[in-house]
Amino acid sequence: MRTTIDIADQLFRKAKAVSSLKGLSLKQFITSAIEHELQGTRVRLERNRVSLPLVSSKHPGSVSVTSERIAALLEKEDIDVSS
Repeated sequence: MRTTIDIADQLFRKAKAVSSLKGLSLKQFITSAIEHELQGTRVRLERNRVSLPLVSSKHPGSVSVTSERIAALLEKEDIDVSS
């Protein structure tokens, strides 16, 4: 993958000189430095999962849940709460 980064001139010159002394290309040197820096670190890439409550049923699938029914129940709940 290609990317562009801004590196201070002095740091760039030092990295280029050290990579040359080690017989590495600048790309190899920077890749190695990044790999070294990332060793032992774990990056969490998963999103936080949400646990929803499960309700057991004696007759699974017997209740039809639609967005209209949910909206009506929420509206009824609002009326009951405000009364």
